Formats: sequence, C-alpha cells, structure tokens
Amino acid sequence: MSDAAALLPVPGAGKPQADPWADVLGTLEMDAVFCSTGRFSEPWGIAMPALPGVLMFHLLLDGRAVVDVEGGRHDLGPGDLVLVPHGAGHAITGTADDPATGLWDVDRTVVADRYEQLRIDGGGRPATLVCGAVGFTDPGVGRLLASLPPVLRAPDAASGSGADDGPDGGWLRAVVAAIDHEAHHPRPGTDVVTARLADVLLVHVVRRWLEAEEPASGWVAALRDPALGPVLRAVHAEPQRPWTLESLAAVARLSRSAFAERFARTVGEPPMGYVAGCRMDAAARLLRAPDASVERVARQVGYDSVPGFHRAFVRRHGATPGAWRSTGPARSLAEVLAR
Repeated sequence: MSDAAALLPVPGAGKPQADPWADVLGTLEMDAVFCSTGRFSEPWGIAMPALPGVLMFHLLLDGRAVVDVEGGRHDLGPGDLVLVPHGAGHAITGTADDPATGLWDVDRTVVADRYEQLRIDGGGRPATLVCGAVGFTDPGVGRLLASLPPVLRAPDAASGSGADDGPDGGWLRAVVAAIDHEAHHPRPGTDVVTARLADVLLVHVVRRWLEAEEPASGWVAALRDPALGPVLRAVHAEPQRPWTLESLAAVARLSRSAFAERFARTVGEPPMGYVAGCRMDAAARLLRAPDASVERVARQVGYDSVPGFHRAFVRRHGATPGAWRSTGPARSLAEVLAR
C-alpha cells in the first residue's frame, strides 16, 4: 500500500472501525480563512460574499439575529450556531427588515492577519457575534461538504434547551461560554483560542447531522450504501491501484452497467471520475511534504507519466503541482476571493 492510503480517511478504509464516522470527522482539519467577533446594535446587517469551497459560520452570543441563505430565513437567539457549508453568499441582520452592509464596508479593527473585530452602531438593541470562514487542509473534504444541506443549525447550545440538553449539553455550554468570554475580554492569543473553540462546535454540528440524517444521494449516502460503500473504501485505501470499471463493479458485486448507473446516480459523478479525483486529492496532500517531488508523488498515486499527472492535477485543483506545492490552498479571505 502506498503512502497515499493513510492520507484519505474514509470510514473503514484499511482497518475495522469501532466508530465508522471517526475518520470522516477527522478530515475536518480546519484552517481559519477569516474569523471575527462583532458588536452590533440595531439596525445592523452584514452581506457576506460567496466564498466557493469555504464553510462559513455565525455564532450568536447575545441579542438576536436573522440569517438569510438562498431565500431561507433562520432566526437566531443566544447560543445559536448556523453553518453555511457551501460558501453561498448570504446576509445576517439584527431583524429581517435591517439593511445589510457589504462585509468590506463594515467598521473594523484588525487584531491579527485573519482575525478582526467588527462594529455597527445603530443605537438600538445590542448583539454579539462570532463569525468565520474556514477552509480545510484535506481537499477531499469537499465531498462531505457537498453532501450537507445549504444550512446546518445547532439550536441554543448556550442555554441547553432543545436537542443539546443531553449528554453533550454541558460541554457545549462550556465551549460557548469560553468563546463568549474571549469575545468580551480579548487578550493576546484570543484569535487562536476563538478559532480552535469554533472548530469544536463546527465538528459537533456536522457529527449531529451524520447521526441524524439519511440522505438519498451524495457522498454520505454512497458510504452507507451496501454495494457502493465497499467500493469507496477500497478506492480510498488504494487510490494508486489500476482500477477499472470492471474491478470496481466486482467489489460492489454488481454487473458493470448496474454498478455504473447506481454509482453515478448516488455519488453524482462516474466511477472513474471519482477514482481520478481521489488520486488528485491524495497528491495534493502528498505535495505538502517538505521532501516531496512531483515525479515521486505521481508514482505514489498511480501515474507512470508525469505529463499525464500534471494535466490531471490542473483539471482537479486549478493549479500545477509545482504551484500547489509552493503555495498550497488559499489561507486568507483575500486569497479566496482572488481565485
């Protein structure tokens, strides 16, 4: 098995899993693109730009707010957390009637490269928010994000009411309280502490969704499919293997035509396209190693031809392997918007 195998976590890939979702959640290794605390008073509002490939979130610490995503309205109270997994442009306002100011036009204090304090003083009821946009160190996490709905919400983690008033309620309230304290009493390192605590909340929301939902299509649905799940595990365990439609169908124990139709309908792409994507995501991670060379990585993910690997990598990631190795994925909001 090549070095690529361990770099593409998927439930059950390569070994039995007591917790089938531990590896999926492990792919959610986040890298903050932008994080802010905001102190607002009504009327107030922020229009967030679309950020493809970036997950955005809003945690309301006190006051009230409304999030409007793709025409869907979500009223927030203290402790509510909303995730926008697909990076869709949206607005967050004090009330549904408040105007929204473009993100770049909001008054701010830059605390660190990727951490700011925002202010809008409308003179009315106050509110405090923690907002952020995060990328992920594993390019393959896009498959999981694409399976999620346009909005995920964790209700009232601060008070413990509702679904969170169970085994997780105590520690969730503690995390929100810690974020609240950092927002109201900033100190050196507040940006780092706030981002790490927000990571915990985001993983919790995704975990709850994985436990509760049974999507009919998408990556998560394919993982749960009795025929397709073993195929995904096999491909992730050995992306460098010379897979063919016939060998994949054999793993699924289906005819070639039945397998191809079922895979495309559930996953949303042809089987061999999925294999190619897995190889390029493994390559993107391998290229970050200090001693990685393009030639070596090409061999590790199953390519004998470096020019062929180069073309496939550019199609998948929009950059040459050499450029990716030098710069990696976008690390700031400005970089995301520039791409």
